[in-house]
Amino acid sequence: MTKTPLQKLLSLRRISATQIAKDTGLGYHAVQKTIKNQRHSMRIREAIASYLNLDYEHLWSEQATDHLKELIRNEIDRKTATTAHNLTRKFLD
Repeated sequence: MTKTPLQKLLSLRRISATQIAKDTGLGYHAVQKTIKNQRHSMRIREAIASYLNLDYEHLWSEQATDHLKELIRNEIDRKTATTAHNLTRKFLD
């Protein structure tokens, strides 16, 4: 099954549905199904958005995919820069 953009972002950030559920006090399955966009509870969606420090609309609106793709690009760029910095320090300094 294809991952949703939110699943991809969480994977890049190494955040699991289990972690979100534990830290928010929500049920794991409710969080997991919401992340997979199989459930649409506003309460769960608001809690996930708050946990990620993102606006609700950035995760769940019509434009959410575009916004999430931008966040994914930013996360990839950040990880690339960190990896390049660490390799430079290890092999060139």
